[in-house]
Amino acid sequence: MCRYRTWMAGKWHLGLGLPSGNFHYTHLLSKTGANWTESVKDGPNDIGFDESFYTSGGIQEEPYAFFRNGVLVTEPSNVVFWPEGEYEMERGMSAIRSSGEGDKDWDSTAYNMIVVNETKAFLDNHMATKAEEPFFAYVALGAVHKPHSPPDHYMDGSPVAGEYSSPHLDLLLEMDKVVGTLVTDIEGRGLADDTIIIFASDNGGLNVLDAPRVLRGSKGSTYEGGHRVPLTFRYDGHFPKGENRTSQFVGLNDMFATLAEIAEAPVPEKSAQDSVSFAKYIESEENTGGLREYIGVWNYGKFGESYQQLKSESLRYQNLKLIQHYNPARGADLYDLDNDLGETTSISQNEEYQTILNIMRDKLNRLGPCPRDDPEPFYLSSGFHKGRETECEWFKSDTSRCSAYFEGEIHCNSICGRFQIHCKHNPF
Repeated sequence: MCRYRTWMAGKWHLGLGLPSGNFHYTHLLSKTGANWTESVKDGPNDIGFDESFYTSGGIQEEPYAFFRNGVLVTEPSNVVFWPEGEYEMERGMSAIRSSGEGDKDWDSTAYNMIVVNETKAFLDNHMATKAEEPFFAYVALGAVHKPHSPPDHYMDGSPVAGEYSSPHLDLLLEMDKVVGTLVTDIEGRGLADDTIIIFASDNGGLNVLDAPRVLRGSKGSTYEGGHRVPLTFRYDGHFPKGENRTSQFVGLNDMFATLAEIAEAPVPEKSAQDSVSFAKYIESEENTGGLREYIGVWNYGKFGESYQQLKSESLRYQNLKLIQHYNPARGADLYDLDNDLGETTSISQNEEYQTILNIMRDKLNRLGPCPRDDPEPFYLSSGFHKGRETECEWFKSDTSRCSAYFEGEIHCNSICGRFQIHCKHNPF
């Protein structure tokens, strides 16, 4: 199996450790004792990416500065404090959503174009020095997250800002241009027949009035508008063109197993435990074996000072969608998405659906972070006791086994569950 050369560009948003060791948000770049000639901790290069060019929080939070392979690009002497507001910059009206430190030349309108150009430079270098190796590029755009600050013009000179009814929609226009640039660059290098191109979003959009809304809810919601996202694959000569796959459930957590299967890479033991490959389903809609029968979504909210509580959770099964509400407690809603995609009319009180509603509720409870302990024996899949049949009492007698065998958390939540604080006040 060939080793992939890997690249990450754009919004990291998985935390940032100072070179001196401590994580801190306020006045991050001018923090006393931080040595900015050293690499930050917990960035892309620490988890396997060979090269990277990124910001910790995209365009939405400080530090408003880029890091190359973990090292701050900005000279510390060029760090300034940016108050919340708008600033006229070379490419348009830059915006700071949350006050914080950053580069004196920070321009949120240029962010996506910078990311594109850095990715093109990576591809140039790759083709010039290691063209025989495969590559993986993860490009996380700032669009279309707030602050909505589209550039006046894209890099090809075409207008962006003011082309639509809101800056939000203008950013969607720029995003379309960005994707087009990257795809065209792949095609121009003759790589389209040997490159899988994937486009996806990480969560639902905003509940705004500047675009028609069919789906109910927005980012973070258990309604369809909170998590139903586009997912597009292109692999010339391998995947069929112009086909839709809408009859089965997939989640972004399934990307791990799917790409591993496509690349013929083994999945390490204990890795990707909640990932289900849909590689065969991409090739043909007839290949539905092994796919998800159910898919769940969970919504947490902060309550008190020290923990988050499960607010609501949902489960899809065939055309039905169950939502269980906990805070505030409003019982359960059931929707027929074939006839009510906007989730406007609950059928949970309909006698015809009581049996399936209870089955779905039990399945949701088993899938979620607060499942009841499994009363039946189960088998261990790894470690010294691989293949052994056991039960929850075995974990209860020695809780150190919980860290060695992931089945403990799956089957014995009251003993091995890591998320009990989320379940503390939920009516399970």
